Amino acid sequence: MTSNYSLFYTFDGDVPARFREARVFGANLWTAGGAAMTWGEEARSGYASEALARAAYVAHCQAALDEGYTLARAMLIDPAVFDFALLQSLVTDATRLAVDAVRRAHTGQHIDAFALVSDDSAMTIGPMANSREALAASEYGEEMLWNPAEWAFDDGGAYFDSAYRLLLQAHRHLPFDVDFTAFRAGVFEACIAALARLDAEGVFGAGAQRDDFVLLFEVSDSEAVGGAMARLNPPEVMARFVRWMAGAA
Repeated sequence: MTSNYSLFYTFDGDVPARFREARVFGANLWTAGGAAMTWGEEARSGYASEALARAAYVAHCQAALDEGYTLARAMLIDPAVFDFALLQSLVTDATRLAVDAVRRAHTGQHIDAFALVSDDSAMTIGPMANSREALAASEYGEEMLWNPAEWAFDDGGAYFDSAYRLLLQAHRHLPFDVDFTAFRAGVFEACIAALARLDAEGVFGAGAQRDDFVLLFEVSDSEAVGGAMARLNPPEVMARFVRWMAGAA
């Protein structure tokens, strides 16, 4: 059974600041709200009929608009189907904005590494970036370059809130019937594909500049996704990684 879902935001400039969500399924209304990139506070109410639940849903959405929120997404959700194409689109757009944000925030740095980082349960996605200067100053040396958790910059994380909301439907107590293994693999593939698309657009540089730029997708506290590094990097970066691995062995 499909359900209606709406997502609203207030913004600080172009950055999501606060969110409101509403979803109606059967005779139930679920709502949530709070600061961007947080779980927020949620509530659910049961109604005597589906018509009453839908009326409450419409009223909640109108109230969000009346309070100055902007509608960001309205969609039908099928609990048996996850929209990986939408996720990839959201991650692509968020990554493009995050790369611009880190470059604006650190104009005196040569940004030469960028990563998307998720977790083993595929609940979060966030950006990390590093610079030539941060690497040179690190006590960990070259090891830092291959460990995004140690990188210096995380600007632009709030741009990923819309993608985060999409992922959370698998983790809240809401109708969700997608096989978790398939969900996890699909989320990671969407992130890698988003990075690959932006790389093809030249977002991370071209020529010699790109050959010095490290692009990664990482899963915290878990093994690396097989083939992701080679898929996202030119031979020069892969050779640098191989040399580091040989020296670290």
